[in-house]
Amino acid sequence: MSDTELRKFFDFDQSDLIANQNGKLSVKQEKQIQETEKSTSRTFRYIGFGLIFLNLCIVAFLVFNLISDGFSFSTASTSDLISIIFAMVFPTLIIGVFVWLMFWIASSKVDYSLQKVEGEVNFVKVEKQVSTGSSTGPRYRTEQQYELRVGKIKFEDVDEELLNMIKEGDTYIFYYTKDTKQILSCEFISKGK
Repeated sequence: MSDTELRKFFDFDQSDLIANQNGKLSVKQEKQIQETEKSTSRTFRYIGFGLIFLNLCIVAFLVFNLISDGFSFSTASTSDLISIIFAMVFPTLIIGVFVWLMFWIASSKVDYSLQKVEGEVNFVKVEKQVSTGSSTGPRYRTEQQYELRVGKIKFEDVDEELLNMIKEGDTYIFYYTKDTKQILSCEFISKGK
């Protein structure tokens, strides 16, 4: 294990570590967090607008098909009108819920406040169910991942490469963001027993 390897692995430098030791984010870390927050917010807004566009296309498609089939509201039966309203309202309601969810996620704030944990390092191999993204075949697969545990805090899905850099049982201080548990910097304190 070397400080240089850890700094490269977690992408921090001495000025980041000093700022974190003083209970603050460095200018570089604040900028990275702001960029991540803007990008995430923008992505969810685009998804929301895409869903609105999808809903407009569905309604336009239904209206176009009705007009091209010679449909007339004046001669339509009550059951025809109810069917048409249901065909337009139902997808609009469902898509509307997803649009609201996307805009809510885009506007919600994640707590990126700096947190600190000190303690002995423990790596735990866990099995997780991970989505395959496949519509055919199995939808989930079991994947083995490592968790880095320090005190009561666990950092999930840790790169296996970290196991070669940090000796289990050694004491470290990790500085991380509260909600995302993104490790910003760390420092070696003492060797384990």
